Amino acid sequence: MRLTTRPTEPPSGAARRSRFTRAGTGALLTAVLTAGTLAAGTAPATARPAEATAAVDTTEAPTWQAVTFGQSTDLNFASNVLPDKVGVNYAEPEVPGTVEGRITLESRGGKLAQGHDGLTFYHTVLDPGTDNFVLTADMTVEQFGPETGAAPNSQDSAGLMVRDVIGAPRQDPMVDGFEEVPAASNIFATGMMRAGTSAIHRTGVVEPWGNPGSSLSARTFTTDSRYALPVGTPVSLRLERTDTEFVMAATFTHAGEPATFEQRVDGADWVQDIDPDRMFVGFYAARNAKITVENAQLEVSAADTAPRTPVEPQPEQPSLTMLSPTETSARVYTLQTRPNQAGELVVTDERGKRVAKKRLKAHEVYSKNVPLRGGGAELTLTFTPTATPSTPVVRELNVTRREYGERGDGRTVHASPAGTAQAAGTAARPVDIGTALRYVAPGGTVLLHGGIYEPTGTLALDASYSGLRNKAKTVRPYRGQEVVIDGRDALPVVVRLDAHHWRFEDVQVTRAVNNAMRVSGSHNTISGMTFNFNGNTGFQLSGGGDNPDLWPSHNLIVGSESHDNRDPSDIDADGFAAKLGVGAGNVFRGNISHHNIDDGWDLYNRTNEGPNLPITLENNVAHSNGRLSNGYGPGGSIGNGFKLGGEGLPVAHVVRGNIAYDNGMDGFTDNFNPGRLQLDNNTSFDNGRFNFIFRFNPYFDESEQGVFRNNLSFRTPGGRGGEQPAADFVSGDVDRSNVLFDGVRAANEDGSLAPRATDFRSLTLPESYQRAANGTPVHGDFLRPVRGSDLNKGGTRRSHVGALDGSRR
Repeated sequence: MRLTTRPTEPPSGAARRSRFTRAGTGALLTAVLTAGTLAAGTAPATARPAEATAAVDTTEAPTWQAVTFGQSTDLNFASNVLPDKVGVNYAEPEVPGTVEGRITLESRGGKLAQGHDGLTFYHTVLDPGTDNFVLTADMTVEQFGPETGAAPNSQDSAGLMVRDVIGAPRQDPMVDGFEEVPAASNIFATGMMRAGTSAIHRTGVVEPWGNPGSSLSARTFTTDSRYALPVGTPVSLRLERTDTEFVMAATFTHAGEPATFEQRVDGADWVQDIDPDRMFVGFYAARNAKITVENAQLEVSAADTAPRTPVEPQPEQPSLTMLSPTETSARVYTLQTRPNQAGELVVTDERGKRVAKKRLKAHEVYSKNVPLRGGGAELTLTFTPTATPSTPVVRELNVTRREYGERGDGRTVHASPAGTAQAAGTAARPVDIGTALRYVAPGGTVLLHGGIYEPTGTLALDASYSGLRNKAKTVRPYRGQEVVIDGRDALPVVVRLDAHHWRFEDVQVTRAVNNAMRVSGSHNTISGMTFNFNGNTGFQLSGGGDNPDLWPSHNLIVGSESHDNRDPSDIDADGFAAKLGVGAGNVFRGNISHHNIDDGWDLYNRTNEGPNLPITLENNVAHSNGRLSNGYGPGGSIGNGFKLGGEGLPVAHVVRGNIAYDNGMDGFTDNFNPGRLQLDNNTSFDNGRFNFIFRFNPYFDESEQGVFRNNLSFRTPGGRGGEQPAADFVSGDVDRSNVLFDGVRAANEDGSLAPRATDFRSLTLPESYQRAANGTPVHGDFLRPVRGSDLNKGGTRRSHVGALDGSRR
């Protein structure tokens, strides 16, 4: 017998009002969403998940029950799952409601992620105020990781777990497109991870949808290969809560004498941070895991829980970040540095003479021109923080000057595939590309002679190679020649730009193991570039650390193209991505992303790192994602045009004038971003699932969600999406200027504007796009309204609806 949990009836008054378009299913969606997800988003004192509302009397045998909850539990990642396993998430106890006999758990969806979970969970409920426990069982892994030959992505796991809270049950029946929202919790587990049997814990969670500052630790019990757990081999697991700590242990018997490994973590009260009165104890499986559990036993004892030891925050250590290199061709060297704290900077030369003295604010960039004599300069930088205790930071900077370029000053440096560091960097004697990038002066240009460059290592430009605010460093082809930088399927990243104030133009970057180009610097321009045939996302903008002020900001990506990028697991490689720590003011304008194995654009962020800052997507095209140009495609739930968020964090991205068509999944999707998105004048046509999907979110009110104006959704009979294509679903501020597809036809809210195929000059998919001088796409007749169409004046203030104006060319 398989136990499953179905949504309960919504609590009285729980249903929310929202403006949406969804022909014939609006009432069903409202009922399912309120019943299936609102419980997870309300405070534990006022509403609890349906499966745990009854009080538990621990003097009697506890009742065990199954639930599947959390993000991706309905997607099942069909590209990684055998067809007969799609949709499989269950717990099957031999004796329902107990742990007697054998228990089988299988989960083909879900994940165990840094900030949240999607699980199948067979569990009971205890009171952490009165109960400690010891849970033991023999676990055998029957299946772990993809069976399709795709590479794993390290989010599969299974074992014993205790949680602070659980999410609301997976919808049953599932409503297409409404993948479950994130479910976060403090957890402790003894279980399998990709690296082996591990002690797992996530702490720092204070919100049931996740929050910045939480962290997941998964430490293997041993690196001894004798105790790697093969599929089909049982291991005895133990999970214990005492008054002061959690104990995770594993005993292996398959390699001779039994061997037991144990790890302990302080803080028995971690599972009381969100809900102080309940903890959920049991067995779990996530993402391509199937296990059997035998000899399970739960022992409950009285608790006198001690508060965990407070962790004193560690003071930030003072530091100086160098923003100028140790090598240059310039005759006047621009010294740049940035302290992480307020204080005083003193610069002296090799003779001890003071060159500069300046009081600086935290993260303020300091610049100073220093004339170079002879072969360079030796500078000492001493930074004394204002805060006490004020331990000075001393940096020795030895600058080497070497003449490169037409005038020997690094202003114009030539490079070629056959160039060497011993050459002069002139047109007649070009250097190698790495030397040119290191020695070009602020305001200077690297001219790349035509051909295929095959660098031996990543072309890595750290912050010390930054240009200046009014003197960017430029990289472009010499006399318009064709330039390819080839990673040879050997370099993890071909170009890594952590520096600021650079401009890359009209170069193809290809065959990286991971990203073709990865940028964490700021104030850079990426123009007319091509990123293709890489082992993951073609172009990625990502930061690091927990300070959004230091994330990449004010970058412009314009007129570039990314296509045919594919990762080994057939699930991650996008055309363009701006995710995982992205700062303010970044713009993607006039780019084309097509035939990538996953999405055209991915603006994902993780809950534990915090939300990206708003990104602007303007006049871009995303088409045919989810498959490659050679026709290869794994199918399943991949291939969105514009994926505008992730993991339930609100971000107010600006999305205007973009076109999405022929993508395997959705044209435009919130991907669980409940923020106040601004979508204006976008066109979505014949995508595989939804043209537009912007869901209800149980943690946010619809008045806090997106604003939609002048957007156009259109479908052709028999086009991508099948004979019964999905009706658009848009939650938020949606007025009559939007023409959306209701499952039968495209129409605005009151039906006064309902375009037909004859309203367009052409609905034939273009084979390619011509490009303007700056690389932006030149739109022809495809998806452009005819001159007399009402689409040309049906928008706000009689403006056009959709991305293209048919009243003029």
